[in-house]
Amino acid sequence: MRATAEIRRGLRAALLAVCAGGLLAAQPARAMGFAEAFSAARGNDAQFRAAGHELESTRLGVPIARASLLPNVAFNMSRADVTGTRQFYNGLNQEVQVQVAYGSPQTSLSVRMPLWNQEARARYDQAQVQTEVAEQVYRTRGLELLDRVGTAYLQVLLAEDGIRLAEQQVVALQAQFTRAEQRFKRGEGTRTEAAMAQASLDLARVKVVESTDQLETARRNLRRLTGRETPRLNQFAAEFEPQEVVPNRLTEWLELAGRNSPSLQAKLQQLMVARLGVKRQSAGHMPRVDLYASIARNENESLNNLGQTSVLKTMGVQVSVPIYSGGGIDASVKQAMSDQLRAEEDIRSEREIVELEVQRSYQAVANGATKLQAYRRAVQSSEVAYRGAVRTQEAGLATTADVLDAQARLYSAQRDLSQARYDYLLARLRLQTAAGTAVEEVVTDIDRQLPLVAAAKP
Repeated sequence: MRATAEIRRGLRAALLAVCAGGLLAAQPARAMGFAEAFSAARGNDAQFRAAGHELESTRLGVPIARASLLPNVAFNMSRADVTGTRQFYNGLNQEVQVQVAYGSPQTSLSVRMPLWNQEARARYDQAQVQTEVAEQVYRTRGLELLDRVGTAYLQVLLAEDGIRLAEQQVVALQAQFTRAEQRFKRGEGTRTEAAMAQASLDLARVKVVESTDQLETARRNLRRLTGRETPRLNQFAAEFEPQEVVPNRLTEWLELAGRNSPSLQAKLQQLMVARLGVKRQSAGHMPRVDLYASIARNENESLNNLGQTSVLKTMGVQVSVPIYSGGGIDASVKQAMSDQLRAEEDIRSEREIVELEVQRSYQAVANGATKLQAYRRAVQSSEVAYRGAVRTQEAGLATTADVLDAQARLYSAQRDLSQARYDYLLARLRLQTAAGTAVEEVVTDIDRQLPLVAAAKP
């Protein structure tokens, strides 16, 4: 009886566990928003993490350069054990040889402080500007990561749409094939119509397979960036209406890019680095002035000072004036000036690239709403045409080829509408990144465009 009761309790516990598991499985999986995907990518992407380490390395150049302007303190300690013989003549002119063995400990503390060192000052200023360059480069890497995550995220959504449309096409073509077979059996259709429906159905099934492969590739790419398995993602609303971008004029976007573009700001800072490089190399012609002080304690410094201890304190100013260095300084100055001219040309080139990217993305965003409306009307018209073709075929006034052609136009219009929505959102993202908009603002804007959760995971 006791064993039977234990078996019943065990079965009851197992049943409860199964029910709990079923309830958990029935709960919808939490969708990954764009902000969550980007946050995961920032902590996982190797390129972005490497950029962070590069920034930290560049920042350490400032204290390294500052060390040349601060006092240099050194403590030296040594001990020498001296053994040997000493020969000399005494007062009777007799040669005397004496064994010698003694220790000679020495300690010293020295301080050197630069009073005038233009080369070290220019190197310190240059290191500070190089840190600002690294900050802008790091911002650029963050915006590049945002673009890569956005592209991967949208590719997953586009592939999911592709599967959904392909599966809908398979369902419609399956019904058309069944209808063609029935018409052939009743003598109302031909074997050719049935074969055409079969061929279209097979091609649609191939598209499902291709779309599945594309989805797996897109998910793998997003997983590589985020380091996480790709759950369901937020999607566009069915009647998506693009929100107006702010500002709404191209000239204002170009002004924003001129002020905020991190890549352009990095080029401007690199020009300042080059100018400081000229100043640094020119400082090679200028004197250097150091304050020097030391204290030294010596015991048994020599044979003549055996048993004596000396403590010496020294303080003075050392001036070093360069006179001739074989022309190396002049060549270094000319080299630095060439780097400065190159930096000026890099700024012009980068400004042109940024302005071109802003103009291209702005046009894509500005025309996106019009294109979406046109594609939406094309889908609605294609749906009406398809339903009309089906009813006309049922009335015996249209062929299977007419229905298949209408169904193909409908699928093409739906696919173009889906592609246009993702092209618009990607252009919106790239417009903001090209203008140097803060990453947090861009991420928030993208999530506002994707408020809905997918109904099911393909």
